[in-house]
Amino acid sequence: MRKYKFRLVLDVDQCLAFYQGLYTDVVVQADNGQTVQLPLRYFRPYISHAGVNARFVLTLTDQGKFSSLEKIN
Repeated sequence: MRKYKFRLVLDVDQCLAFYQGLYTDVVVQADNGQTVQLPLRYFRPYISHAGVNARFVLTLTDQGKFSSLEKIN
């Protein structure tokens, strides 16, 4: 399994654009410098009235498929 730690900051307008279907994916830079692209739908439980501003751990399977996304502090 591969794990990537990163911070995601999206303001309320960016989140609204996601709900309107203008964007489907987000590209983040992990703490180790690697770039990771994943669907915004995985962040839906973490979107608040203020948007998203949190650190996460993304876990992928050995085949590179999504396994989990966890909010950390």
